[in-house]
Amino acid sequence: MTNTVTVELMRRYLEQFGWHRYEVVDEPYEQEGLLRTGWRSNPVDEGHTLVIDPMIERGCLSFYVPKVLSVPIDSIPENRFRDLMLSIAFMNYTIILGKFGYDPSDGEVRFTVSMPIDENTLTYAQFVHSLGVVIKTVENHAYLLDAVRHGELDFQGFVNKITEEPRRQMREALEKLLEDLRRALGED
Repeated sequence: MTNTVTVELMRRYLEQFGWHRYEVVDEPYEQEGLLRTGWRSNPVDEGHTLVIDPMIERGCLSFYVPKVLSVPIDSIPENRFRDLMLSIAFMNYTIILGKFGYDPSDGEVRFTVSMPIDENTLTYAQFVHSLGVVIKTVENHAYLLDAVRHGELDFQGFVNKITEEPRRQMREALEKLLEDLRRALGED
């Protein structure tokens, strides 16, 4: 059975995922509308909007979080703007699925995961995977980009924060490997 990518399928998948608060929005000049929902990390957070947009005429499904940040070009000093753009570029270089984008016309920073739907199928597992990537990436990086915007981190500080956890995990894995080798060689 194929799951043609429609707003109705996305609505069913959201319901199955346990998200019952969403809005179906018609889009002029498109075959399908879109779904608008969101999440909040904690009760005091403003939260994030999530848009799920099956674009049948373009053969694409897009999950995006608009306005992760709003940073009009003239709203921050040039050096901070440069650090923010470098930080976004670094994120896009390091993440596998998805991208941050910047719209110079209004300063919107958004995160997007898009995929082709030429075959017109999408499984629930693929939906959950994409949704998870969006949530995890925004949760793990939006606050760092915001810190760059406010001058609390420069570009190098951003890179250090992003790479610190993978370096720690690598160090722990190497330490465990060395310990296992010592044990195997009888060098307790």
